Amino acid sequence: MRKIIIANWKMNLSITKSLEFVKKVKKTKHMVGIAAPYTFLCEMKKALAHKKIQLAAQDVARFAEGAYTGEVSAKMLKKLNCTYCLVGHSERRVYFAETDENVNEKIKQLLAQGIKPVLCIGEKASERNKKLTKKVLNKQLKKALQGVKNIDKVIIAYEPIWAISTFQKGKQKKSASLDDIMEVHKYIKNVLEKMSKSKGSKIKVLYGGSVKPSNSQEILSLKEVDGALVGGASLKVSSFNAILQSI
Repeated sequence: MRKIIIANWKMNLSITKSLEFVKKVKKTKHMVGIAAPYTFLCEMKKALAHKKIQLAAQDVARFAEGAYTGEVSAKMLKKLNCTYCLVGHSERRVYFAETDENVNEKIKQLLAQGIKPVLCIGEKASERNKKLTKKVLNKQLKKALQGVKNIDKVIIAYEPIWAISTFQKGKQKKSASLDDIMEVHKYIKNVLEKMSKSKGSKIKVLYGGSVKPSNSQEILSLKEVDGALVGGASLKVSSFNAILQSI
């Protein structure tokens, strides 16, 4: 089965480095996307015109158009040939107080323009410790997808906040076990199947908890995992290629 691997560059690199990066991405039978900063998207569109790499945005406005200084609409992203767009990323939720209701509005804007939303969901360490993982994910899915008619066009990215290096303090780094990942992905797919009212739902569920070359093969070999959302390991083409080649 073809996997979806999306690089999330966040607020890193430069236009020059980003263009050098895409030239060196190795060919793969899997679907590859790059979520670049807004200011790179125009040049990236040109660079990817003849490559089998899809362009993605890291966020989108929850409004169609209007007097919203600093925002970028789904219609603008469509003009730049964006195939995917991240919504509800943990950093947006933690640093910018983004709510499930905000995410819901953004998903609807993207679908109206034919862009595939990559809905990021995940629980905090405190919620995991209280065994609230499934309750939190259920709530995020239900609220973010409320009123969304074509749920099958949404991609889910499970990123347990407690397993992401960005939010970890101290020397002891935590990571999700294969059993953790498998169990949660199964649960997410069961919830989505009920929501879409379609047995064997085709909704893709990616994993996004500090995926890197040292763990990508094991994670991506799980049948419940349809791909990966890659953060830090996507900033160097050598490590990103290693992940692509590990599948």
